[in-house]
Amino acid sequence: MNKRIFLFVFLIAALVLSACGEKSALAEHRDQWKAQNINHYRFELTISCFCPFFEVNPVTVEVLDGKIVSMSGADGKALSDPFRSTFEEAGTVEALFDLAGEYFKSADKIEVTYDAEYGFPVSIVVDQIELAMDDEITYRVENFTRLP
Repeated sequence: MNKRIFLFVFLIAALVLSACGEKSALAEHRDQWKAQNINHYRFELTISCFCPFFEVNPVTVEVLDGKIVSMSGADGKALSDPFRSTFEEAGTVEALFDLAGEYFKSADKIEVTYDAEYGFPVSIVVDQIELAMDDEITYRVENFTRLP
Protein backbone atom coordinates (compact mmCIF):
# COMPACT_ATOMS: atom_id res chain seq x y z
CA MET A 1 0.00 0.00 0.00
CA ASN A 2 2.81 2.42 0.85
CA LYS A 3 4.38 1.80 -2.56
CA ARG A 4 1.16 2.84 -4.30
CA ILE A 5 0.91 6.02 -2.27
CA PHE A 6 4.56 6.81 -3.00
CA LEU A 7 4.03 6.27 -6.76
CA PHE A 8 0.90 8.40 -6.73
CA VAL A 9 2.66 11.25 -4.91
CA PHE A 10 5.66 10.91 -7.23
CA LEU A 11 3.47 11.16 -10.35
CA ILE A 12 1.62 14.19 -9.03
CA ALA A 13 4.91 15.90 -8.15
CA ALA A 14 6.32 15.15 -11.60
CA LEU A 15 3.26 16.65 -13.28
CA VAL A 16 3.40 19.77 -11.12
CA LEU A 17 7.12 20.27 -11.74
CA SER A 18 6.62 19.77 -15.47
CA ALA A 19 3.89 22.41 -15.53
CA CYS A 20 6.06 24.77 -13.48
CA GLY A 21 8.90 24.28 -15.95
CA GLU A 22 6.66 25.21 -18.87
CA LYS A 23 5.34 28.29 -17.06
CA SER A 24 8.92 29.29 -16.24
CA ALA A 25 9.92 28.91 -19.90
CA LEU A 26 6.95 31.07 -20.87
CA ALA A 27 8.11 33.81 -18.48
CA GLU A 28 11.71 33.59 -19.70
CA HIS A 29 10.65 33.89 -23.34
CA ARG A 30 8.30 36.77 -22.52
CA ASP A 31 11.29 38.57 -20.96
CA GLN A 32 13.35 37.79 -24.08
CA TRP A 33 10.59 39.29 -26.25
CA LYS A 34 10.26 42.41 -24.09
CA ALA A 35 14.04 42.95 -24.18
CA GLN A 36 13.85 43.21 -27.99
CA ASN A 37 11.70 46.36 -27.65
CA ILE A 38 9.83 45.61 -30.88
CA ASN A 39 6.91 48.01 -31.30
CA HIS A 40 5.98 47.47 -34.95
CA TYR A 41 5.74 44.08 -36.62
CA ARG A 42 3.79 41.85 -38.99
CA PHE A 43 3.19 38.11 -39.00
CA GLU A 44 0.94 35.41 -40.40
CA LEU A 45 -1.32 33.72 -37.88
CA THR A 46 -2.95 30.36 -38.52
CA ILE A 47 -5.48 28.94 -36.11
CA SER A 48 -6.20 25.25 -36.65
CA CYS A 49 -9.10 23.60 -34.90
CA PHE A 50 -12.47 21.99 -35.51
CA CYS A 51 -13.64 25.45 -36.61
CA PRO A 52 -15.51 26.99 -39.55
CA PHE A 53 -12.86 29.51 -40.60
CA PHE A 54 -10.09 27.43 -42.16
CA GLU A 55 -10.43 29.23 -45.51
CA VAL A 56 -9.29 32.59 -44.07
CA ASN A 57 -5.97 31.09 -42.86
CA PRO A 58 -3.34 32.38 -42.67
CA VAL A 59 -4.35 35.81 -41.43
CA THR A 60 -1.78 38.58 -41.85
CA VAL A 61 -1.63 40.81 -38.79
CA GLU A 62 0.19 44.12 -38.42
CA VAL A 63 0.77 45.43 -34.90
CA LEU A 64 1.97 48.86 -33.78
CA ASP A 65 2.55 49.70 -30.11
CA GLY A 66 0.68 46.59 -28.97
CA LYS A 67 -2.44 47.36 -31.02
CA ILE A 68 -3.65 45.59 -34.15
CA VAL A 69 -3.35 48.01 -37.08
CA SER A 70 -4.62 45.67 -39.77
CA MET A 71 -5.78 42.10 -40.16
CA SER A 72 -6.39 40.45 -43.53
CA GLY A 73 -7.37 36.94 -44.54
CA ALA A 74 -5.65 34.67 -47.04
CA ASP A 75 -7.61 36.40 -49.83
CA GLY A 76 -5.97 39.73 -48.90
CA LYS A 77 -9.26 41.29 -47.79
CA ALA A 78 -9.72 42.87 -44.38
CA LEU A 79 -10.88 40.27 -41.90
CA SER A 80 -14.34 40.92 -40.48
CA ASP A 81 -16.59 39.29 -37.94
CA PRO A 82 -17.49 36.64 -37.06
CA PHE A 83 -13.88 35.50 -37.49
CA ARG A 84 -11.99 38.71 -36.67
CA SER A 85 -12.68 38.51 -32.94
CA THR A 86 -11.31 34.94 -32.80
CA PHE A 87 -8.07 36.00 -34.48
CA GLU A 88 -7.82 39.17 -32.38
CA GLU A 89 -7.54 36.98 -29.27
CA ALA A 90 -4.15 35.83 -30.62
CA GLY A 91 -3.43 38.87 -32.80
CA THR A 92 -0.40 40.26 -30.98
CA VAL A 93 2.69 38.66 -29.52
CA GLU A 94 1.55 39.78 -26.09
CA ALA A 95 -1.84 38.10 -26.68
CA LEU A 96 -0.09 34.86 -27.68
CA PHE A 97 1.86 34.88 -24.41
CA ASP A 98 -1.37 35.56 -22.48
CA LEU A 99 -3.21 32.74 -24.30
CA ALA A 100 -0.44 30.27 -23.54
CA GLY A 101 -0.49 31.32 -19.89
CA GLU A 102 -4.25 30.79 -19.66
CA TYR A 103 -4.02 27.38 -21.33
CA PHE A 104 -1.27 26.34 -18.89
CA LYS A 105 -3.82 26.95 -16.13
CA SER A 106 -6.76 25.17 -17.74
CA ALA A 107 -5.80 22.68 -20.46
CA ASP A 108 -4.88 19.04 -19.97
CA LYS A 109 -1.99 19.34 -22.43
CA ILE A 110 -0.15 22.28 -23.98
CA GLU A 111 3.07 22.48 -25.99
CA VAL A 112 4.67 25.82 -26.82
CA THR A 113 7.54 26.36 -29.23
CA TYR A 114 9.38 29.68 -29.22
CA ASP A 115 11.22 31.75 -31.82
CA ALA A 116 14.94 31.41 -31.17
CA GLU A 117 15.80 35.02 -32.06
CA TYR A 118 12.90 37.01 -30.61
CA GLY A 119 11.41 34.63 -28.02
CA PHE A 120 7.73 34.85 -29.01
CA PRO A 121 5.54 31.72 -29.30
CA VAL A 122 5.64 30.36 -32.86
CA SER A 123 3.43 27.39 -32.02
CA ILE A 124 0.91 26.78 -29.27
CA VAL A 125 -0.68 23.32 -29.42
CA VAL A 126 -3.51 22.79 -26.96
CA ASP A 127 -5.56 19.76 -26.02
CA GLN A 128 -8.07 21.17 -23.59
CA ILE A 129 -9.52 17.81 -22.52
CA GLU A 130 -7.17 14.96 -23.39
CA LEU A 131 -9.90 12.32 -23.66
CA ALA A 132 -12.31 14.50 -25.67
CA MET A 133 -12.49 14.74 -29.44
CA ASP A 134 -12.48 17.94 -31.51
CA ASP A 135 -11.38 20.26 -28.69
CA GLU A 136 -7.77 20.65 -29.83
CA ILE A 137 -6.55 24.01 -31.10
CA THR A 138 -3.24 25.13 -32.58
CA TYR A 139 -1.94 28.67 -33.04
CA ARG A 140 0.96 29.03 -35.47
CA VAL A 141 2.99 32.17 -36.28
CA GLU A 142 4.98 32.37 -39.51
CA ASN A 143 6.77 35.02 -41.55
CA PHE A 144 7.38 37.37 -38.64
CA THR A 145 8.79 40.69 -39.84
CA ARG A 146 10.04 43.52 -37.68
CA LEU A 147 8.87 46.81 -39.18
CA PRO A 148 10.42 50.28 -38.86
